[in-house]
Amino acid sequence: MKPQILLFFLAALPGLAAAADLHLTPTVCAVDESESRCSISVNVDFEADDERHYCLSVDSKGLIRCFHGGIRDLEVYINSDRDIRFQVSASSSASTGGNTRGEDVAAATLKIAHYQPKRHRRRYGWGLL
Repeated sequence: MKPQILLFFLAALPGLAAAADLHLTPTVCAVDESESRCSISVNVDFEADDERHYCLSVDSKGLIRCFHGGIRDLEVYINSDRDIRFQVSASSSASTGGNTRGEDVAAATLKIAHYQPKRHRRRYGWGLL
């Protein structure tokens, strides 16, 4: 039993070594009842421990950019009425131009929050002059 557990941990170790983080700024877009869509510029920050070939894709736009290692301060313009998922995948082959998707490495979601502004009721007295 112990050799099997040791073998499992050794097999899982290479996947734990390469960490990747994807951060969006802002993470929420608030839309009131007069607007139907969120139009916002999102700052994307991706950090990876290795120099593999990665590709960033967005649900509504498709493939945005491929790069090595990590990216900082990439700005993506979004115009949507629903949540948008940003996803970074390891490209399966750098020689094909990075257009083939490999394993998903990191993901983040831009939430679209619809709200109704609260109406404040003002009490103006009935003043008779």
